[in-house]
Amino acid sequence: MSSGFPSKLRQGLVKRRQGFVLVSVLLLGVLFISCAASFAWFARLQIKNAMREKVSLANRSMAQVLTLSIAAGVKSNTMVKYDSPLLEWFRPFFFPAGDLGMWVVQVVPLDDKIPVRHLFLPDNNTLRNELRKPWEDMWLKLEGRDLVYRVLDFLDKDAKPRMGGAEHESYLNRPLLDLSELLILEEMTPELLYGTPEKPGVADYCTLWSGGKINLNVAPLQVMEIMPGLDKTLAEKIADYREREPLKRTADLRKIPGFPSKTVTALMNLADFSSRYFAIKIELLEDTGGGTSFNVIFDKTSGAVVRWEEI
Repeated sequence: MSSGFPSKLRQGLVKRRQGFVLVSVLLLGVLFISCAASFAWFARLQIKNAMREKVSLANRSMAQVLTLSIAAGVKSNTMVKYDSPLLEWFRPFFFPAGDLGMWVVQVVPLDDKIPVRHLFLPDNNTLRNELRKPWEDMWLKLEGRDLVYRVLDFLDKDAKPRMGGAEHESYLNRPLLDLSELLILEEMTPELLYGTPEKPGVADYCTLWSGGKINLNVAPLQVMEIMPGLDKTLAEKIADYREREPLKRTADLRKIPGFPSKTVTALMNLADFSSRYFAIKIELLEDTGGGTSFNVIFDKTSGAVVRWEEI
């Protein structure tokens, strides 16, 4: 009886050892399967990212070629001396992008707001006389009376505060690179700069992309309302006229019923009917990955792209 006990014990130990090995093998199998699944998931993710990047690069390359072609075409067009959304080449059009799908493209004339890079005379300190009324009226409408001259000091060349203005070591004393730089001013808020659904902001009145004048064929109603000699009624008359026929020259303003001759004279130094800067909006209709929408701005005078945004 005593001799059988060690034998049973040994058998029990062997079974336990076998069970342990079996569990270990099962655990290792589960671990290997998990690792294989994780590697497969990682590989698929890498492939997906690589494909997305490939599509993005293809979209970007195609958009660059298209942008350069459009910019060259607009620059070479010297026959028409005005820019209006009514012109055929400023209407949206479809452009086949091969395997990528189909793009919808639109060229938009700019120079449509107060030119903040051209506020001053060549001394870079004296506010242009024709911009005095629009500048002051804009801040009154935005309820930012205290910023009328403070922003001028923020931008002008010297460090001497003008009456009603101020100077600070943080002030740029140079032209803006982006409207967002105005947020350096303590009094400037994002709501005041960009507006809200209920109220416009500085960005609705001002632009960086202008040769110094305002194209009346594309200027928003609120901008025209504050231009020299204009009010809401006359601005609406211009907006109504340009929907039917482009404004080609100053003399066309006299064709608008009830438009005062003295107002035509008042607009001479600020109003224009062509644009120096243009936006190219490109959107891929079929969503195939990142980089499928582009907003590009180019300078007609030089033909150079001055801003490139991918959405």
